[in-house]
Amino acid sequence: MKNDNSITLPRYFIYAMVFMMMVPLLSGCSVGAVATKSVSYAVSKYCEVPEAGRKAVRAAVGRAVSPNKIEITCVED
Repeated sequence: MKNDNSITLPRYFIYAMVFMMMVPLLSGCSVGAVATKSVSYAVSKYCEVPEAGRKAVRAAVGRAVSPNKIEITCVED
């Protein structure tokens, strides 16, 4: 009698695992494009806010990202 304690996984399970590991790698190429569109949208909405409102938003964002810093300069400024 052979003492084999190894587990044999079904072939479809192995293929599914390989596919699941490859999806994040393939989608990583589009992260830059998604981030660019998201930032562009956020900045355009930020610049639509009146100056007084922007100061409040600046203060809130400054507290949220502290000790780092984000600076946005609108065309109207």
